[in-house]
Amino acid sequence: MLRVVLPLFLIIVLVNCAPMSGTGMSKDDNAKNASDVESAASIQCSEPRPMVCTMEYRPVCATLVSGGAATYPSGCNACADVVVNSWTDGPCEEN
Repeated sequence: MLRVVLPLFLIIVLVNCAPMSGTGMSKDDNAKNASDVESAASIQCSEPRPMVCTMEYRPVCATLVSGGAATYPSGCNACADVVVNSWTDGPCEEN
């Protein structure tokens, strides 16, 4: 029975999580903001927030709701955190 249940479970999880990977933005938002990313413009996090992110490491500097900044491993990881408003490519500068 485990041979049947486990593959079905994995298929359901992968199908339901696939649209949630990335930066919390739709494909249209990604295309619209492609030039913004290149110019280091801030990418706004959108709802719904990602629940699952890939293990990609492309550091970003996230702007926090409280006004501070923090480095996250990727834009997806940044937008998955509800305390983040937006992010820019590259790690935050250390003071």
